[in-house]
Amino acid sequence: MRRILLICLVLALWRSATGQAQEATGEWWTPGFHARIRIEPCDKALCGRIVWAWDDRPAGIADGAPLTGQIVISAMLPQGDSLWSGGRLYNPEDGRAYVGTMRLKGPNNLELRGCVLIFCKTQVWRRVEPDVCRPQLTANRQTYKQMVAVE
Repeated sequence: MRRILLICLVLALWRSATGQAQEATGEWWTPGFHARIRIEPCDKALCGRIVWAWDDRPAGIADGAPLTGQIVISAMLPQGDSLWSGGRLYNPEDGRAYVGTMRLKGPNNLELRGCVLIFCKTQVWRRVEPDVCRPQLTANRQTYKQMVAVE
């Protein structure tokens, strides 16, 4: 009987540890729907990269490289119930990486917090709903301006 309880406990702990990482995996919208980030497991951590951007080369980006494909979340390790930390959050706008944390705020909201020294910034990302407001991969700010000008 004790052996069965021990096996059940080990399975439950393993399942919660792996299930936790799966909760934050998937695709997320940044504020304003400017970019779509895919979060996936990388070793024992979570990482995220830009898979779609409203404007792939906006003015003022630090390195001038296309946004699509850039890694913006790296090495986020699970720390407890719906919390990941110890990783880096990269901001393509200023070209800096920040010490970061991620916390699920319900099934469809992910709070990210990046800090340098005592200065921190928080964003809340929304989980992508595949059947709602799906952007076309060719859409960008210029075609949006053209569509608005026609109306």
